[in-house]
Amino acid sequence: MAGIRNVEGIIMLIATGNAYGKYLDFADAEVGDEFWVVEHVPYSGTITALRAYTVTEINSKTVLCHAEEGKPLKLKRALAQENCYLDTDPYFQNISRTWRINTQVQAAKQLVKEHEIMDFDQEVVDAIMAWQKRISVRKSNG
Repeated sequence: MAGIRNVEGIIMLIATGNAYGKYLDFADAEVGDEFWVVEHVPYSGTITALRAYTVTEINSKTVLCHAEEGKPLKLKRALAQENCYLDTDPYFQNISRTWRINTQVQAAKQLVKEHEIMDFDQEVVDAIMAWQKRISVRKSNG
């Protein structure tokens, strides 16, 4: 079990579950608690977004959460929520790292498509070729 501790050291949001699934328990959530939602294509491993949410309002049965972008979430306090993670969760950190790299690669691919061949200098070509060599070595070693 992992949780976020407030100033007094009391655990608020708690991650529960096992190797087959993790859930975030909002029963003891407090205003100001922060967590991440992994949005994905239904029935797929394709991630479409990572959004940071903050608990802004708590009622007897629901928790209202807001993000900088996207729609607000209204969650039931009694149900542990899937696809919600604490920033400190190693599984989420791996998802986040993969998402960040994927986003950067997609942006780089788009930049390459948008530019003419004459826009590239030797430094760019050398960097791509060095990367390709590292990939080839990794594949042959492992």
